[in-house]
Amino acid sequence: MTTLYTPEVRAKLEDYLSTHDLPYGLGDEESACSLAAINLALFGKLTDDIPVCMSEVLGRATIALQDSMPADMRNSDRYKAWLPTAVGTGRNYEEERLVVLLDWMWGTVLPQLQGLADEKGFGKEWRRMCEERTVEAAARAARAAARAADDAARAARAAARAAETADAAYAAVSAVQAARAAAHTNCWQKVDPIGVLERMTKIGED
Repeated sequence: MTTLYTPEVRAKLEDYLSTHDLPYGLGDEESACSLAAINLALFGKLTDDIPVCMSEVLGRATIALQDSMPADMRNSDRYKAWLPTAVGTGRNYEEERLVVLLDWMWGTVLPQLQGLADEKGFGKEWRRMCEERTVEAAARAARAAARAADDAARAARAAARAAETADAAYAAVSAVQAARAAAHTNCWQKVDPIGVLERMTKIGED
């Protein structure tokens, strides 16, 4: 908890979350996105800037995931109970949080497409990518998938970007969206995005 994020501010945020829906995108004061709700409580301003009292890695992941997950998940009791815990996280454990996010992408999100990869003939490359977790392995999987499944190829290219740039939040979302499209199903419950946000938030707690 930082000086900026006082118990009074947290109570204000919790009250807002209990009486308002979180939308896709920035929204407005009557229905603000996750970061905007935080900033309304902190400063009374409608903005999706990540406040200095919050982990930047966690903030970027929150923006990416909240805009992609289903509305009922974004407005679930679990998500709204988690959001106030993320605000006072600070920036002392950014590398550790990024490791958790990348591990979720490689170990949980991308394996959702293994069945499709096996069916379409690029299962070996896909499995190797998930095991090796490198730019090179992801590029090989993308090339193999491109001949058979555009959505899977897009997911592999997103993984390669994450491994290369460490911008895992948006790459992981791209991978989830590709997995959904390729499998023609909603895999959000399986990949549990709230769970990875919770794990990232707990890093550094006593």
